[in-house]
This record gives sequence, structure tokens and C-alpha cells, in this order.
Amino acid sequence: MKYFYDMPWYVEEAFVKRGVKEEGLLYCAKADLDEEGCYIDVHLTFDKDQLYILKGYEKIDVEQFEVESYEEIPLDKIEDLSIYRYSTTAILLMTTKEGERPLVRFSLGMSDVFDKFKERLLKTKNKETIDDTLLEEIQTHCPLCHTRYPNQERKVCPNCMDKQTTFKRLLKKYLNYKKEFITVMVMITLSTIFNLIAPYFSTRLLYDEVLTEGGGWYGKVTLIVILIALVKLIGVILSMVYGLILAHITPKITRDIKVEIFSKLQTLPVAFFSSKQTGSLMTRVENDAMNIYWFFVDVLPYGIVSFVTIVGLLGIMLWISVEITLVMFGSVILITMILKNFRKKQRKLWRRRHRAVKGTQAVVSESLNGQRVVKAFAKEHEEVRRYDEKNKEFYHVSYQIGDRTAYMMPKVRLIYRFSNVAVLAIGAFSIIFGSLTLGSLYILFSYTGMIESSVMFFANIGNRWSNCMDAASRMFEIIDTVPTVTESEHPVPLEEIRESVELKEVSFEYEVGRPIIKDISLRVKAGQMFGIVGKTGAGKSTIIHLISRLYDPTNGEILIDGVNVKEIKNHDLRKHVGIVSQETYLFVGTIADNIRYANPDSTMDQVIEAAKAAYAHEFIIKLPDAYDTIIGAGGVGLSGGERQRLSIARAILQKPSLLILDEATSAMDTQTERKIQEAIDELKEGCTIIAIAHRLSTLRDADQLAVIEDGKLLEQGTHEELIEQKDKYYDLYQLQAEAIKFMEEGQISV
Repeated sequence: MKYFYDMPWYVEEAFVKRGVKEEGLLYCAKADLDEEGCYIDVHLTFDKDQLYILKGYEKIDVEQFEVESYEEIPLDKIEDLSIYRYSTTAILLMTTKEGERPLVRFSLGMSDVFDKFKERLLKTKNKETIDDTLLEEIQTHCPLCHTRYPNQERKVCPNCMDKQTTFKRLLKKYLNYKKEFITVMVMITLSTIFNLIAPYFSTRLLYDEVLTEGGGWYGKVTLIVILIALVKLIGVILSMVYGLILAHITPKITRDIKVEIFSKLQTLPVAFFSSKQTGSLMTRVENDAMNIYWFFVDVLPYGIVSFVTIVGLLGIMLWISVEITLVMFGSVILITMILKNFRKKQRKLWRRRHRAVKGTQAVVSESLNGQRVVKAFAKEHEEVRRYDEKNKEFYHVSYQIGDRTAYMMPKVRLIYRFSNVAVLAIGAFSIIFGSLTLGSLYILFSYTGMIESSVMFFANIGNRWSNCMDAASRMFEIIDTVPTVTESEHPVPLEEIRESVELKEVSFEYEVGRPIIKDISLRVKAGQMFGIVGKTGAGKSTIIHLISRLYDPTNGEILIDGVNVKEIKNHDLRKHVGIVSQETYLFVGTIADNIRYANPDSTMDQVIEAAKAAYAHEFIIKLPDAYDTIIGAGGVGLSGGERQRLSIARAILQKPSLLILDEATSAMDTQTERKIQEAIDELKEGCTIIAIAHRLSTLRDADQLAVIEDGKLLEQGTHEELIEQKDKYYDLYQLQAEAIKFMEEGQISV
């Protein structure tokens, strides 16, 4: 399978469980939004016969995929695939004999991936040759260590990234809580010291001083027991204290990071979100923050404890016996390295075993789902043979895993026991020659287990360290992003639009070398209704984005009352420019809250007045709780026309100087659209309106019309003037007039 992203094994498994043959899959892609614009994981893949779509949620922490829905579409039913782009999202549309329907929605930044995906799907359907030369040239591996990038869009190698710098930067977040941080360090150090001296009381002091005649503490058993208990109790209390402090400050730090990231996201331009997967940004804030949280709660304190333990033990043991210390540390380090290498090789076998399990599951699933066909052709024995072949691979890998484990563990135990024998021999001779006491030998044996666990901790910390630093680097990547649309150092206030909105020789390109707007100049006078028409993809919506300064032009300038929009205060620009787009988004909350989103101080009477002006009041009062009805993200439960009317009401309540309507009535019936048009006519008195519409009839009364094609301004004038010119606008108008005539005569079903 050719990947446009790395499909997780548990997602592959979800496909296999539904009868999809993994070995036959050709390409795969991933979308990140549902129909309403809410985050979801959507995986698409296809073979030579079928397109498979799996929707659900990836649970990365437990490596599971929670399936919401699954769909199979025969390729021969697909007549065409196309991508429709909005401001920040896009839709993959499928055309069949039954008509056109959306397959998946995704962030705009994924459009190029889906262009490649749909091109290859259509070529596979039509049995055409596919050239993957350019696809193979895309860098998928780190050029330094040749490791495959975990995230093909991010191109960051976890092995080669500067983890130390990232860690130091992350540690500075903790230094915002210096008192707590210093307290934790002191408590960890003291706790470790008490844990180190506890064996001294229970071994050397007990055997050499309490139980040996002539010892300084001879016979004081009760006292030594109390001391041992006291030392261990103090160690436990200190551990509890630093654990409680960590549990207190770490959530604060993760909260600070999450708020900092979210605040940064609010300052970034639309271009940033268009180039990213919205879903991945949403999960990044949560999942990466939790990764960091667990590192500092779990890994860091134990890392400090292990480090202090190793240093402390090394000093104490060298002081007691250099020879025994070298034997003990040497054996522990040798065992640690052997086990680390062993686990690395075992992981490869476990991955093979997992693939073998998936293979057997696929055969079982196919056979059980196709029992009618199996029995009809008497293929029972053939199915048993297939299953046995797949099961042999599982058997061989499982045998290798068990065999290697059975071979390795006795070897480790042998090294450990030989080291103990060596320590015992050296210790016995040292006691005989008087250079070591029995208590000292016991304390050395007690420290052996502590050394082993501490060294093993550092041997196994690699993955968690890399995951945390990778998560931190992703978060700092957002924090460090420099906005491309920034406010001037000395911004000019904008009270209202009194004169005009003007584009002077404006050009714009989303990607270098691919201009969308080409040297356009036009002027909209204050109080005018200005219409923009043209085919899909001509650049109409891009002009709107430039005027509202969601993007800055590549060349040229945009002026409001003679002032470049780059010099105008952002808050004033947003306040005086209201936008109603075809891609309507409503937030989780009541209908009233959604309408007053742009003007939170509005009274309920003003909200109702705006809803009436947008012809939304009638359907709102029919809802269970009227204006207090809770709606979900994206306006769940409302039709497209209802959502658009709420969006118009929101813009009306904002009372902007410039109202931009980007296909704002596209989802409405003709009758409602006429009513909205009447409301817009009433707004014209104190407001400048720029409107984009496919239905030219809605722009007939516009003061000026501009025809855009392929990013260029072709014509400009009134409706009557453009009709008289009998050029592009005239052709579009005639086509629509004929279509309306046919529909009225019943020759086309509406």
C-alpha cells in the first residue's frame, strides 16, 4: 500500500476485521472532520474493486480505534471525484448515477493529498497507468539516520531532533514555580538519602554493632529497630511530600502550556489553519500536554531518584570495597545492555506476530462472511488449508519469541548468580583477612537490587523521553510560529467606512508560483451594494478574504477610506467588517448565544430583532426551547438554510459598516431568499455590502457588478450595462435564465 500518511496498525486491524484484504490495498489517506466540521478520524483506502471508508476515533494512548461507521463503495459506481474548497476546509465529492454527494470533509491543508488520492483512485477504476515517480521522490525518511518520519507532514525525526534544548526550554516552565521546584528537588534528594542509609541500619549497624559482642550498640535491639523504622518512615514521608507538590504544580504547568498554545492559535492567520490538519491541532493541545504531564509526574522524579541513588551507592560501595563494587556494577551494566538489545530484537518479532494474527483473523472473517459461497463451491477444505498456512506463520514467530526468551533468561540469571558468587568469594576472603566485616558484606548485597532497578530505569527510559520531547517540540512549534498577518506598530483606528473600499493592482497566491488573484483593481463606494460573480474557483472568495484581511495580498494594496488595511487596527477592522459565508459554523451553546457571538452585550430584544430581520425568528420559536435551545458544534440538528439564517442574524447584530455575503443564501429556498434579499435592501442605507452569489437574479439590483474569471477582472458595471455588452456576464445570465425556464416548465426535476 502507498501511504499518504502512516496508518496505525490498529486502524489496519479495524479494516481487516471487516473483511478487507490488507495485501490488496493500493493507497490510503486520512481526513479529520465530519459533515458538521467537528473533529473525527476518517480513514480511506481502496483496492482494484472497492473504496473503503472507516470513521471513528483513534485512542492513541491505548492503541485502539473506536469505529463510528464503515462504508464500502464499488469503484465502478463512481463516475467522478472532485474537491470543493472553502475558506479553511474542503470536501471530497463523489458523482454517481444517483447524483453528487460528499464523501469526507477535511482541513484545507490536506487538499493536495486528496488530489493525489482521488487521481489515483480514478485511474485505478479506469485501469489507467499510474506514475508514482514523484510520489516516491517525496522525502519520507530522515536524510541523516534514514528513520521514517512518524508524521509525514511534519518531517521531524525523533532521533535527530535537539532534545536537550527542548528539555531545557520545558524545564523553564517549571522555574515559573521556583519555590515548589526547589522544594521538590530537596525532598527527592533527602528521600533518596534516607532510602540509601536505611540498609546501613538494618545490615552493618545491626550485625556489626548490635549483634556482635564488643560492638558499640551491643544488645540495643529495640533501639535499632526504632531507628530503622524511623528512617524508613521519614523516607516515605519525604516521598509523599514531593509527590503531592508535583501533583500540585504539574497540572498548573500543563494548563499554562495549553492556555499559551490556545492563545497563540487565536493570533495566527487563517493561512496557518489552512495548511494544517484541524483535527491534529486539536489533539496536539490535549495529547501532547498529557504526554508532558506524565513525564514530569512519573519519569522525571524517578529519574532524579535513580541518578542520586546510583551516585550515592557508587560512593558508599567504593568506600566499603572497591573490588566488590566493580564486580556488582559491571554485572548490572552487562545484564542491562544484554536485556536492552534483546528487547529491541524481540519487538521486531512481536510486530511479525501481530501481522500473523491479523492474517489469520482476515481468513476467518472472509470464510465466515462468505459461507454461502464456500459451501456452494465445496471449498471447505481449501479454506482450512488457507487458514493453516496463515497459522503456520503465527506458530513460527511465536516459537521464535518463546525460544529466544527461554534461551536469554537463564543466561541473564547465570550472569547474575556468577556475580553474586564472585561478590561472596571476594567478601569472604576480605572478612577472613579483616578488611571487611559481615555487616559490610550484607549492606553490599542489599544495595545490589537498588543498583539494578536504577540502571534498568535509565536503560528503559528512551521511548518515554523521546515521546515527551517530541510532544514538547510540537507544542513549541506552534508557540514559535510567526504570524504572517500582523498588526502595525502604530495602528490607525477605524470608526466607520465613510468613503470606499478599494483594491489597487492586487495579486495573491496561496502557494508560490500559483497565483489565484491576478492584478485586480476595483472600487466599492460606501453605501453601495457590490456584486461579484464568476465560476467556481475563479477567485471570488479569495477577494473577500483579502478585504477582511484573513490574508495579505502578495502584491498591490487594499485601502479602506484611503488607508491600507495593514495599517488599520485589527480589532476595528473585525468590528466593522461582518462576514456571512456559505460555510456556516455555529458554536456549542444556545441559539441566542450564537446570534450574539459578535456582540455579547446585546439584549434579548436586540437578538430577536436581528433574528426577525434574518427571517430566522419563525423557525426558532418552533424549537423546544426557542432561543434557549442548545445546538452542537457546526449547528447539529439544523438544516443548512437555518444555519445560514442564524449566521446572517449574527452579522446583522454586529452592525458592521461593511457586510460581506459569500453565497450566504445558497442553502435557502427561493421564497426565503427573496425575504432575506428584502432585509439586505433595508441594511443598505447604513452599510456597504459586497455579495457573491451563483444565482445572478439575487444580484440584479446591485449598484455595481464585477465578473471574475481565472483570478482576473473581466467586466464591471451595472446589470443593465453588462447585459448590453453581451460578454461573459450576458452568457452566464442567459444560461441561468434558460435553466430557470426549463425548471418552471417541468423539463428538469428540482
